Amino acid sequence: MAAVLAQRCPVCLQGRVFGSFLGMNADCPVCGIHFEREHGYFLNSMFIAYGAGFLILVPSAVLLAMRNVSIGLFAAVIVIETIILWPLVFRYSRVIWLHIDQVMDPRRADSSGSGPIA
Repeated sequence: MAAVLAQRCPVCLQGRVFGSFLGMNADCPVCGIHFEREHGYFLNSMFIAYGAGFLILVPSAVLLAMRNVSIGLFAAVIVIETIILWPLVFRYSRVIWLHIDQVMDPRRADSSGSGPIA
């Protein structure tokens, strides 16, 4: 769980998954594992993002509805919250998908660190 929170490689649990704010590393800088197994690999992370977005936005929506705010304020708050939290949801949905996939179809890194072993 600590590797997910720190956004680390699902194989070695040390390498950074993201090299920049929204830019993913193609390979783990520590163990060399290639993150994207096939074209469209991160499509499943979209479903994780939908679920996370739902869990994040519903409490805000319920609170705003209970306070009987105007439709304009309601929409503005939800849109601003979405814009602010989108980068975190994007990053964590991909990292969570990498770790789920590692559990379902494990890969291990070469002991020399030169690349992955299927």
